[in-house]
Amino acid sequence: MKIIKWFFGLVIGLVLLIVAAALIVPLFVDENMVKEKISSEFENRTGQTLGLNGPLNWSVFPWVGIGLSDVRVGSAQGFGEQPLAVIKELDVKVGVKPLFEKKIAVDTVVLKGVRLNLHKNKDGRVNWEGLAEAGETDRNKAEQPKAKTGGSSGMEGFEVRLKGIELEDVSLHFDDEQEGVSVRLDDLALKVGELLPGQPVPLHLGFRLENTQPVMKLDLSMSTDMTFTKDYQRIDLAALAVDLNAAGEGLPAQGVKLALAANVGLDNKQGALALSDLSVSGLNVDITGDLSVTDLHGKPRLEAKLALQQTNLKELLEIAGVEVVTADAGALTKVSGNLFVVQQGDTLTADPVSIKLDDSTLNGTLKILSFKGPVVRASFKLDAIDLDRYMPPKAEETAAVTKQPEKQKAGGGKPDFAALRKLNLDADFSVGSLTSSGLHMQNVILKLKSRKGVLTLDPISAALYEGKLHGSVKLDVRKDTPRFSVRKTLSGIQIEPLLKDLTGKAQLQGTGDIKVDVHSMGLDDVTIKQNLNGRFSLEFRDGAYIGFNLAQAIRQATGQAVSDEPQKTDFAELKGSGVIRQGVVTNNDFYMASPVLRVTGKGKVNLVKEKVNYLLTTKVVKSLQGQGGANDLKGVAIPVRISGNLNDPSFMVDLEAALKANAEHKIEEKKQELLDKAGESIEKKLGSGALKGLFGR
Repeated sequence: MKIIKWFFGLVIGLVLLIVAAALIVPLFVDENMVKEKISSEFENRTGQTLGLNGPLNWSVFPWVGIGLSDVRVGSAQGFGEQPLAVIKELDVKVGVKPLFEKKIAVDTVVLKGVRLNLHKNKDGRVNWEGLAEAGETDRNKAEQPKAKTGGSSGMEGFEVRLKGIELEDVSLHFDDEQEGVSVRLDDLALKVGELLPGQPVPLHLGFRLENTQPVMKLDLSMSTDMTFTKDYQRIDLAALAVDLNAAGEGLPAQGVKLALAANVGLDNKQGALALSDLSVSGLNVDITGDLSVTDLHGKPRLEAKLALQQTNLKELLEIAGVEVVTADAGALTKVSGNLFVVQQGDTLTADPVSIKLDDSTLNGTLKILSFKGPVVRASFKLDAIDLDRYMPPKAEETAAVTKQPEKQKAGGGKPDFAALRKLNLDADFSVGSLTSSGLHMQNVILKLKSRKGVLTLDPISAALYEGKLHGSVKLDVRKDTPRFSVRKTLSGIQIEPLLKDLTGKAQLQGTGDIKVDVHSMGLDDVTIKQNLNGRFSLEFRDGAYIGFNLAQAIRQATGQAVSDEPQKTDFAELKGSGVIRQGVVTNNDFYMASPVLRVTGKGKVNLVKEKVNYLLTTKVVKSLQGQGGANDLKGVAIPVRISGNLNDPSFMVDLEAALKANAEHKIEEKKQELLDKAGESIEKKLGSGALKGLFGR
């Protein structure tokens, strides 16, 4: 701030004036008269009072110096009795002998107990306006002779040496009534050793800062050994240590504590900045490494080799106010990583990148070819991960689903896909072992591409349950309502363990193939189901449907003996295909073959209403005697109706239709039997072959 520069400039000017007179004044002039003269001159020039209440401590040889105490500078008129500044102690000394050698040797400058109170009222007036006007006048006067004569300050050729600076117990308070802002800088302490080019100079700094907009409290302390060249073009800070403690708006409730350590080198001529042995710790994070920036005056190039020591990410998120609850309490508790980053202009490369998350290790590269978009290229390999560990517990998932509609009503906003529409991305991912939604997969390969709002995962491949998965996914967010399509082929899959891992229960056994090609639109389940369209096919071999014994149900419906066989329907082959229109699945070619049954089926499944209406037609092709039944249903078509709730359907054998079909079947058998007997009798009388082609023979 200008006021600080003006104030300290004024103080130094007064000190130099007094020091210049120090050789003569103590011998011939009364001290009180000097103080009155200085105060009077100060008030005439600024309109503000200057009180020199303490004694003037003079020194003549070998140091010309003066010590001031209890100095008070009044505020401008209209700002009350509170002083603008108070200085408890000021001590400045200049060596006499070096002056004859055109050298200015200044002893340690001591400034203690400073209170600087700055105030701006509602009208925009400030309590230092007198100092500001006087400083501007002095500056203009100083520039006029130079403009006319090209003169100098008279200090050319002098070599300045400063033994050190000590600031202790310094405070700066600023109140702005116009903006409603209050800033408090307290306990400012600065200690600098002798400033000698090429020699390490100890430097210590500390202060407390409070602000009202935003509300913030900050404590900072710093120490280092500073070395600089004679032309100040290179500065080195050895063993730099900074400790920061902050609290306030936008920060975690418990505040932020950070500690930084490094060796810093800045070379202005070379345009280079280097941080070696860098360490940043705090917020449960410990980062180490080296960082350098070259070509500072042109196109800066950043290189950083960083390592994140193992940390608890879950606790770190909680500090930031984000509570994460995972199915596995140990998830997100062990995170570490290493990366080498190069950034120049509009590009960034991170190669290699290595991240360890709990028991998983990720390695790869990341390239940002342009931050506009951005344009990103990436390739990563993950050894193994169980994503279910990182999902919310089952109970919380259910609660979240239940609350979601209320949340959507309250928010009412649509997601913004602007960033995705600009993203230009090519990324390859491979996972050695992956568990997701209970499914176990190996050798997973994903290729992700994004162009102008269209994201594709193609191909998707994996080995799972003794079979293979191949497919692709497409997401189109060019419009506000996203559209997507999914193509998947599962071949040679063991369906029972797959269903058991996915849903917790398995109602189907066997080895089979599944093909799905569907597309839809929307963001919620209902909209997605309502707009779901596509086709599918499936074919399974040597399996069983668990939970329903079709042969036993037929025997029971026809009054035959019921055994205690397992509730499952074995099959040698099961297949079918269908179409999906607006969330309604239609299948007309279901076929299942078992040792004793042949089953065909057709019907509809309404995914939106979660209802099923399906008809199976069963024929007995082999005697059921071995399964507790008679052989009187062989060849009979027996309908089985499946209806009701999709998640808990009811199975009903159409007994009336079955009995009618059975009776018709028996009539046909009896009719054929009579025809056969009549034919045999006639042939005996007329000769063999006489009735060939008649009576069905």
